[in-house]
Amino acid sequence: MAEYPHNHEKYDDYIFPPEQIDIGDDTYTIYKARFNSLFDLYEYLKSNPQTNRRVFTTLHSVEKDSSFAGKPYKAAVEDLVSDVDPGYEEFLTLQKDLNNAGLRELHKYKLVRTVAGGHLNVPAYSAGNPLCYETEEKIKKPKFVRIHVTLSYYWGTSKRQVLNRAIIITNVLTALEKAGYSVDLDTFELSEEYDELIYIVVQIKRHGERMNMAALYKTLCRVEFLRRILFRILETLDVQRDWESGYGTTCDERFTRKVLNFGPNDIFFDQPREMGIRGEDLAEDFEAAIKHLNLEDKIDVEKAKEEFKKDVMSLKLKR
Repeated sequence: MAEYPHNHEKYDDYIFPPEQIDIGDDTYTIYKARFNSLFDLYEYLKSNPQTNRRVFTTLHSVEKDSSFAGKPYKAAVEDLVSDVDPGYEEFLTLQKDLNNAGLRELHKYKLVRTVAGGHLNVPAYSAGNPLCYETEEKIKKPKFVRIHVTLSYYWGTSKRQVLNRAIIITNVLTALEKAGYSVDLDTFELSEEYDELIYIVVQIKRHGERMNMAALYKTLCRVEFLRRILFRILETLDVQRDWESGYGTTCDERFTRKVLNFGPNDIFFDQPREMGIRGEDLAEDFEAAIKHLNLEDKIDVEKAKEEFKKDVMSLKLKR
C-alpha cells in the first residue's frame, strides 16, 4: 500500500504536522498548510510534491472535467503567476467604489473650547475664562476591521455564484479602505471529513498593504482555484478519512468561528449559498449579502444596486 507523503517534513515552510484539537466535546485532527503569497503556492505546486495515494486513488484536481473544475490543472497553476486573462477587465468594471455607490461614513464629534470661533459659552465668558468659545471637532480614530473569506464552497455552486460573490467582496473591501478603515484580510479553506479538518491559508493581502486586485481575481473569481489548486493541496496532505469521495464539506460559519477563534466584530464571507448569493442577478445578490453581513448601517443598498444594474447593462451593450 502507498505511504503517506509526509510533506510537512520536506516542505516545513508550507505544510505543518497534524495536530489534535478539541472543539466543544469533540476531538479533531487538523492538517494545516499556509502560503504567504500566490508565488509561494506556485513554487510548492511546481515542485511536484508527493500526493497521498492511500486516500486519493484518483486525483480529481487533474481528472475533473473543465465544465466543473475550470481550466486544466497545469494551466491553473501557471495562472497563479501569469498575467490576468480578459475576464479581469469585466471584473474591474463591476468592482466599483462604494463611496460613490452608497457607503455611509459614520462620524463622532467632541466639544472643544477655543479663544475664538464657534459659539460663546456665557458662563465661561462671565467667569473671565479665555477659552470661552465652543466648537465641535470630528474625532478621527484609527478604524480597523478584520475580514475572513472562505475559499471553498459546496460542489453544486455555479461559476456565476462564485463570480458574483467575488465582485461583492471586492466592492466591500475597497469601499471600507476608502472610508478610512485598515482592512486585515484572511483568506482560507476550512473543510471537514468526519473527525478530520483541513485548514489551508493563502495570504493575498498583508495588513497595511494596498488591495491586490489581480490576486483577489485569481483566488476568488475562478472555480479552478478551489477545484484544481486547493484540491491538489489537499491531495498532498496526510489525511486518512475518505476525502476522495467529495473532498470534504465546507465548515459552516458557527463552527469556523470556533475553530479559528474569530473576534466578535470580525466579518465573515461565507460560501455563496449561505449568503443568499444565487448567481442570477448581481444587484439582488449584493442586497442579500449585505443583509447577511448586517452592513446596512454602512452601505446604502438601493443606491449600490442601481450602480450595479447600470454597469451590467453597459457590459451587455458592449458585447
